[in-house]
Amino acid sequence: MRDRRSTAVTAMSAAVVATALVATAPGSSPATAEGPATTLPAASADIPTPEEHFGFEMGAEGKLAAYPDVLDYMRSIADSSDRVDYETVGETTEGNEYATVFISAPENLERLDEIVELNKRLSDPRSTTPDEARALARESVPIYHLEATVHSTEVGNGQAINDIVHRLATETSDFTENVLTNSVIMLVPSQNPDGQVKVVDHFDRTAGTDLARVYPDLYQKYTGHDDNRDWTMFTQVEARYRLGLTNEYRPVMTHIMHQQGSTGERIFVPPYGGVTSPNVPANSNASASAVGQHAMRGLTAEGKTGVGTDDYHIYWTLEQPVGFFPFTGTGVYLTEIASVVDLAYPQRSGDGSPLGPQTPTQDLIQPYDKDTWTLRDIVEYAETATYAGMEYVADNGTELLYDNLYAAPHEFTENGVASGVEAYVVDAEQRDPYATYEMLERLEWTGVEIDRATAPFTAGGEQYPAGSWVVATHQPRGNWVDQLLGTDEYPTDDLPYAEATTSLPLQLGVDVAAVDEPVAAELERVEQVEVPDVEMPAAPGSSGAYLVRPESYGTIPMVAALQKANIATFRAGAEFTADGTAYPAGTYVVPATPQARRVLATSSADVGVPVAATPEAPEVDGIQLKPRTRVGLLRGANNMPGGWDMYVMDQYKVNYEVVGAQDFTSGRLGDVYDTIVLPKGISKEDIVEGLDPAKYDEEFAWAYGVGADGWRKLRQFVRQGGTLLAIGDSVETAQDLLKLPIEPALPEDDEEFATGGSLLNHQFDTSDMVAWGMPEEWPVWLYDTQAWTPTGPDADVVSSYPDDDVLASGYLRGEEHVAGTANVVSFDVGKGKVVTYGSEVTFRSLPRSSFNLLYNAVYGGPAAEVSSTQLAGLQPQFTADGRLRQR
Repeated sequence: MRDRRSTAVTAMSAAVVATALVATAPGSSPATAEGPATTLPAASADIPTPEEHFGFEMGAEGKLAAYPDVLDYMRSIADSSDRVDYETVGETTEGNEYATVFISAPENLERLDEIVELNKRLSDPRSTTPDEARALARESVPIYHLEATVHSTEVGNGQAINDIVHRLATETSDFTENVLTNSVIMLVPSQNPDGQVKVVDHFDRTAGTDLARVYPDLYQKYTGHDDNRDWTMFTQVEARYRLGLTNEYRPVMTHIMHQQGSTGERIFVPPYGGVTSPNVPANSNASASAVGQHAMRGLTAEGKTGVGTDDYHIYWTLEQPVGFFPFTGTGVYLTEIASVVDLAYPQRSGDGSPLGPQTPTQDLIQPYDKDTWTLRDIVEYAETATYAGMEYVADNGTELLYDNLYAAPHEFTENGVASGVEAYVVDAEQRDPYATYEMLERLEWTGVEIDRATAPFTAGGEQYPAGSWVVATHQPRGNWVDQLLGTDEYPTDDLPYAEATTSLPLQLGVDVAAVDEPVAAELERVEQVEVPDVEMPAAPGSSGAYLVRPESYGTIPMVAALQKANIATFRAGAEFTADGTAYPAGTYVVPATPQARRVLATSSADVGVPVAATPEAPEVDGIQLKPRTRVGLLRGANNMPGGWDMYVMDQYKVNYEVVGAQDFTSGRLGDVYDTIVLPKGISKEDIVEGLDPAKYDEEFAWAYGVGADGWRKLRQFVRQGGTLLAIGDSVETAQDLLKLPIEPALPEDDEEFATGGSLLNHQFDTSDMVAWGMPEEWPVWLYDTQAWTPTGPDADVVSSYPDDDVLASGYLRGEEHVAGTANVVSFDVGKGKVVTYGSEVTFRSLPRSSFNLLYNAVYGGPAAEVSSTQLAGLQPQFTADGRLRQR
């Protein structure tokens, strides 16, 4: 076992190296006839079989190899075999080990650095002619990237890899000779180690009890089952690890091992169904289809029936399971294998009929012919499919190296992108400098080349100042640039799983212009994207104040820092002018104390949001934020939108707690929380019924139901002065709780109205506290949730869809139903406040341009009103301990 860290991974910034990779779980077995090898050295006799190491056969009923034990097994094989190297990439979100295992002939492992360098040269067609690239492809060796268990309840693949590695490390045959000599296998035992630990530990802990065997909560701390849908912002450390491995090793094929439900075909392999983005290289699509067909032949030859193709996975948007990676040219080989009962127990039809669909079609040539499906079946199917993929890459390595690594970027570098866009120009003068930084940083992480103008220039008929950025499409990652920075017109009514667009500028709130002609400007390459430099102004004196404009979502962590330091913070309720500069409603006004200066200096530098100073605080009505506002997130068990909301709150250091059933058992909710957020997906049943104590023990008591009494306490929380914020379909829960004067505006029939996950144009009342800092118009994300119509005068419409021209990017069917309807609505209920968000303003942490809509209300709901005289004198209505002063 060598201590070899990949140069690209270690060279990436600490933030990037903090996350990367993906996959999930099926099983497999030999795909070729065995015969004597000719050059591989004899394997060590000291390597135990998986059954000898774990004490049971992989796929044995009711038995699961735990992730730490799997890593121990991989390390022990690497210690004994010169065909296997083991590497630790880093720690996961919750401190588990993220590892990779390299498997190949000893001579390939010895020259792995050279292979990496050859593949890097192949991937930049500007320095290599086609003839030189073909020579490099003959000299190099293709890398087959194998990923097991990203979705942690899909456990079968995590078992199969033990058989796979043992076979490759010990067998002497024509198959292993071919695969190990002509390829390098890069195995990630789990893309989500934290989830593997939780799921298998829970399965083992509940054995022999009446408790449910399947882990009931998010198995990735923040993303849960969404952990393979993080391919634009790369928010999680595991996703950045995977990105680092892809950037360094440049695999020609990535095999993502998944499981699916128990009712479909027994295994799904490519080719895929649905539409494809023109930015996905044709060779990437073709190689995925070819390896899938090779796997189908291998499975069929072994009598494995129920093999399907043309499933729902597509290459249109980036949040699908295949994500960013086909855009690099790699073929993405996705396998989905049918699951069983409680992770590891047989699935039976019950009436003796065969499982799965039974009509032979071109997509399912030979239906499954048995009435039982087991974990061992999953393992065997996964092994066969994996060996077939390895064999295909070994047999076609030179062609794949040339076609996928060289020809794909060559196409876009030479010919440009299908949209005809030559470059995207990012104006240096942005309303949100932090959003601009985050967008450019993500481009940089994915290998995009970014230039910056050293002098003013004109492009697309518009003038741009020095410091503006130019991102050309004639570069190896030009197709990714076009996919990420452009807007989409989804071309078919066959809608995707969740997203019909992923336009990063619209989601983050950055003005980006597409230019259809080469940009003539004095440019220099950006070596590293950095947060904009900001400097604190001179201290304005004891009667002055610091001012922070409200447009950037970077103000959220700034306010959280002020809250943590217990610094009095005000917000102007209307526009005002200070020292000749106009400031909008919502501007933060902070007394100019030395402590406030220290906190603002640090927090503003972190996000690049400037701080101004004025010698006299403005005379304008406003509010004072409650010191150390107590935020509750009522997310329930296994609620992924709530997990993403936890991620954002943790990133921004918001003072929050997950609301637990115990919070309802005594006293008032108002004694614990000032604001409670209901993420998308929280129903009355989730709150009242919750998890069943008979099936889930005290570890999950926080998610037990609170009963009818708890439901009443939540209503009292609002009426007695609390703030309740409901997102997406949780608006229906708030409406049911408090009988809010709104009604659904959109029809339930998808044939009448559908967006497929799109960005829709939007109008904001920027004088309303909830919309402070928002532009008057900007798109919002809408997917699988409602728009609303007010039914009474007590509904204050904060934002709405325009009367026409609603679609900004993606897909929209039935525009007339959403046009003119309300999205964000605010209500005064008793002494409290309710804000409903029809669209999912925090969807997977992506639509950051709408984050302020939530956090304005998180802090503004419990705030106290102050008069212009009070604000000018910075006279707080709240005391330092959060109590409202007596008037």
